[in-house]
Amino acid sequence: MRELACIPLLPFAAFVILIFFGRRLKGVAPFVSIAALAGAIGITCSLLDAVAHGQTLSLRWAWLAREAPLWSVGLRVDGLSWLMLAVVTVIGTLIQLYSVGYMRDDPRASRFFAYLSLFCASMLLLVLADHFVLLYAGWELVGLCSYLLISFWFEKPQAAAAGRKAFLTTRLGDTGFLLGILLLAAVAGELHLDRIEAIRWKLLLQHQGGLLTVASLLVFFGAVGKSAQIPLHVWLPDAMEGPTPVSALIHAATMVAAGVYLVARTLPLFTAESLQIVLGIGLATHLLAGTVALTQTDIKRVLAYSTISQLGLMFVALGAEAVGAAMFHLFTHAFFKALLFLGAGSVIHATHEQELSRLGGLSRAMPFTAGLMLIASVSMSGLPIFSGFWSKDAILLAVGHRAPWLPPILLASAVITAAYVFRLYLLCFHGRGRVPFSPGHAPQGKMDMSPISVGKMDLSPISESPWVMVLPMAVLGLGAIFGGFLGSPATHYAFFHFLGEHVSHEGVDLPLLAASALAAALGFFLAWQIGLQGRVPLPAGLRPLGHRLYELAYHKYYIDELYDLAIIRPFLAMTQALSRFDTSVIDGAVNGAGRLGWELGQLKQRFDQTVVDGFVNGVARAAQRLGALGRQLQTGVIHQYLLVVIGAAVTIALITTW
Repeated sequence: MRELACIPLLPFAAFVILIFFGRRLKGVAPFVSIAALAGAIGITCSLLDAVAHGQTLSLRWAWLAREAPLWSVGLRVDGLSWLMLAVVTVIGTLIQLYSVGYMRDDPRASRFFAYLSLFCASMLLLVLADHFVLLYAGWELVGLCSYLLISFWFEKPQAAAAGRKAFLTTRLGDTGFLLGILLLAAVAGELHLDRIEAIRWKLLLQHQGGLLTVASLLVFFGAVGKSAQIPLHVWLPDAMEGPTPVSALIHAATMVAAGVYLVARTLPLFTAESLQIVLGIGLATHLLAGTVALTQTDIKRVLAYSTISQLGLMFVALGAEAVGAAMFHLFTHAFFKALLFLGAGSVIHATHEQELSRLGGLSRAMPFTAGLMLIASVSMSGLPIFSGFWSKDAILLAVGHRAPWLPPILLASAVITAAYVFRLYLLCFHGRGRVPFSPGHAPQGKMDMSPISVGKMDLSPISESPWVMVLPMAVLGLGAIFGGFLGSPATHYAFFHFLGEHVSHEGVDLPLLAASALAAALGFFLAWQIGLQGRVPLPAGLRPLGHRLYELAYHKYYIDELYDLAIIRPFLAMTQALSRFDTSVIDGAVNGAGRLGWELGQLKQRFDQTVVDGFVNGVARAAQRLGALGRQLQTGVIHQYLLVVIGAAVTIALITTW
């Protein structure tokens, strides 16, 4: 099964080619990346028949120690991993094709496609890995690529800050994941993913259920970071500073989907206690992020919080051990969320505007984008027959068996989902146009474009995006309409059977269908009344409370401010205090020692100059003077010499006589 290795290697080879030769390839560069990922699609499709018949395909090799089976790593494909391969390669290829038009004028487009290729290669490695260490390698590469792509327009301070925030926040979760891997290696001595069930029973039989709970929660903490669940969700809305195709790829097919896949793959490790925590965090995230999405005015931030909310719904399903339902919703969500982001990118590309308060009436100028965004919105709201309906109802049915109190809450959240997605659609494409889109008038506002081209606005009227952007959106629209039928009675629940799950119910649950349709209709009504018409359907006595709740949600429950107050400011204060301590104490001691040494050196120099050199110079001067005196005696006059001899003889005689 050597072709398994080609699935991640093809986009990785495209990355290597583009990073070194991308500028020389110029306009051909994007198609190198697209062709590589399309090749990965071909290989993935060639594996479908074997996987559909229940086979598990693998490729394994020795690593570190040939004799130690613990370090035998490799690639593995079963139903779950094949599904993720299909999502990553198909959605990724469509987004890359869309990016050809979106990034056409960017001077660093070849580098952008290189990063996209590495992103997809890392995600494919993560999905194919059959060993925790190899999975963790792909996991960290995905985090690196997200940093490179979110801060791709690093000239903008907001983009650079968003990249750092995403990298640092997800590192917290990754640290927990690494600790979980180390704990499993220490207590179970096994890290192969196909041995998860054996690891579980080994620890339970050894009465180490507590360690199993801790290990599973550490693994889940890694998923919390990557999939932006409370409390590590704060990075994802800021990640909207990157190019819109990056947002679509992160939200639909790669990074945030990695956390859901990780928990689904390792679910046998989770105990009843850890599953309750998964369900609780997923439910809290689903509800809180949904209410925040109702209040946001930036088109991409609405979609960002909607992704956080929908991921929370998937974790609710995983907490109820409904792996098939969670993965089914991940599958349908990939289509309609990618379509929503690409539709938002189409609007931004045409108007250079992403504030909903400055948009409106675009359905006339951009009919294809408007129609496709409507399909995605209807699908996400859970209206019957569209893909979102089948996957959401699968979750409702699955969790209803485990927790009967959950379906009413999830139906209420479905109203919120329909409300915020239709609010976005209506404010963007209907009502009166808020930005005067007319010839000779450039739309103003926040732009999602390279800072290099900010000053080069198109003064032509607003028009539909080019076909290279609309065509991928149309394909995603087909998935948003028909993708859900794979898990419906029409196909005898083929999706669930493909994952090896037995479906306990047959046929359409008519009461649930009616409830879903009612929730979608109610959400649309609220979006129309409140979002578009500006009416507040609350009694006068409740409006102050409603206003306070709106303000709370609008400010994202002040979680960023809480982090700033409780973590960032104390940390900065501590670092500043340490800096002052280093400057005043550590550097002071070093500088003081240096000054003391310098003073001692000066003292030694003065002693050397005055005492030592003075003594030596004094002896020399005495010798010099004696020599001068001796020269005076050596006159060369014989009479003087005789006088000195006679004088000396007389002196000696007198001395001896005395």
